[in-house]
This record gives sequence, C-alpha cells and structure tokens, in this order.
Amino acid sequence: MFKSRSLNTARVLFESKQYATEGKDIPLKKDWSETWCSLRNRFDELLPQILNMETRMDDVFVVTFIKCGTTWMQETVWLLTHNLDFERCKSEHLTMRSPFLDMSGLNVTAPNAVEICQTLASPRVIKSHLPANLLPIEIWQKKVKIIYVARNCKDAIVSAYHFLKGMGSWVGDNIDDFATDFMNNETMYTCFWTHIVDFWKMRNEPNIFFTTYEEMKRDLAKVIEKLCTFLDRPQLSGEEMENILNHLSFGNMKGNDKINLTEVLKQQVPTAKEDFQFMRRGIVGSFKDELSPELQKKIDDWSRDYLAQHGLTEEDIFGHL
Repeated sequence: MFKSRSLNTARVLFESKQYATEGKDIPLKKDWSETWCSLRNRFDELLPQILNMETRMDDVFVVTFIKCGTTWMQETVWLLTHNLDFERCKSEHLTMRSPFLDMSGLNVTAPNAVEICQTLASPRVIKSHLPANLLPIEIWQKKVKIIYVARNCKDAIVSAYHFLKGMGSWVGDNIDDFATDFMNNETMYTCFWTHIVDFWKMRNEPNIFFTTYEEMKRDLAKVIEKLCTFLDRPQLSGEEMENILNHLSFGNMKGNDKINLTEVLKQQVPTAKEDFQFMRRGIVGSFKDELSPELQKKIDDWSRDYLAQHGLTEEDIFGHL
C-alpha cells in the first residue's frame, strides 16, 4: 500500500522514515510514488489504517503543513458545520470535536483517531498534516471535501522550529540548524513545498478549498463567506459574523483551554518543555525579527529554486508579504 525508506537525521529525537504511495485517484498527473513525506517510524502501523479509512460524503478534512493555521481553520469549520454551537465549544475540547488523524503516529500515548472518527456523528471535521497521497484513499474516490491552508515558508519555519523544539522532537541548538534540516526534508512532514504546491495545483477541484494563513489574517470574514459557499451553508448574519470573528480572534483562542493545546500536550508528551507554547504570536511576518538576513536569503533562494520548477513564485500563492 505504501513504501518507506530510512531517514538519517542527527537532530531528530525519534527514529523516522520517509513514506510515499502511488496516489491512486488523485486528480493531479505526477509520479506520486516519489512524493516522500518524513514521519516517525510509528506510521508503519498507522498509515494502512489511515489509507483504508472509511469516509463519509459529508466529511470535511482540514489539511495543512504543521503550524500553518490548522487550529484556527479547524475551529472555524467546526462552527460553520455545527450551526455555530458556541455552547458545545465551551464544554468540549476541539480535539474531541475534530480529531487529529495522525496523532497516534506522533505520540505513543495518544488514542487512535481513526477509531475515534468511527464513533463521531456526522458531519465530521477531521484534521491532518499528511500530504495528498497519504490521506485516506476514499477522499479521492468519493470527492470528499478538503480545506487546505498554506502559510509563507519563512513564518512556517519559525513556527515549526519553536513547536518541534518545545515538544522535544527536534534537539538541535539553533534556528539556523533547524532551517537546514527543514530544507533538507529531515523534519516532521517535510517536504514543505511539495505539500503546498500539490494542493495549489488542485485548488480548482470542486472538492478542494485552498486558502492561506495570510488571507485569513487579511480578511477572515471574507474567507468565512467563501467557506459557507463551499460547505453549502447559509451565509452568516451580521451578528453571527461578529460572534464568530470574536470567538476566532487570536487572543481569545490562545486564552481558551478548549482550543489551545499547550497544557494538553504538556501532559501527554513527556519530552515537552516547561516553556512550550502551542500558540505563540499568531502574526504574519514573525520571521522578520527571528531570522537573520542571511538565513532569510538562504530560505528565499531555496524557495525560489523549488517554485521555479513549477512556474510559480511565493507571491503567486501568498500575495505580497
């Protein structure tokens, strides 16, 4: 069903491999068997379950690379598909309302989300960081809805660095070394650009909604309006829009223990650091004061070279940063 190869990384705490599949039924012509994704060895057991997972026609999958606005979009989509049930949001953690499909592959103590999904009432909102060819095969056969959120590369590197180092998954010394590992596809879920570009190229498929973290920051109300159309939901009234925008503000989400995973992950992950924060700054352009000019140029050159192979620039995807 899938193939793997060893991944030799000096600064990753857990043994990892790179995984790929043939990408059956995915509407993009390419050799999917060479689209590799770096994951922990535990995915040897989990991937067959994910790939063969039974989907439902009203499922919605929220897919992103790590630290690219996943939780923000998860909460948005869950509310839109559950009639703005803010009361349930107050009493039930997002991880229970919207399971993280990959979680037990990352954390040995985590429950199996594939099994949890089987118990959920429809409509289900399911989160994953997996690339297109490692998602459940039935998504592509049934044309199940996918909402994809991308984030500019330099901010994604900064956020992934703080997240993986805070979780104890990456044990290097500095962000320069992390960026090198990231660009060499030796950190969790890389290759970054392949992950994004595949969905960018499929953005006009009727079951795929492609947006960016930057677009959500610029005008979340407009993104929500587009989501309502995509999800076949009625447009929100002025009061409803005001309520959801207030609920989804970064400050309110960071302060909400039913959404912010900081304490949950500290309890579940033995290697998590005391100062770990799941939600940190939540801005566009954090790289400007966290990456040296030299490192910014190195990342820009790497991104430009990759995207040029596909006739793209970062501005094509994210607009002016």
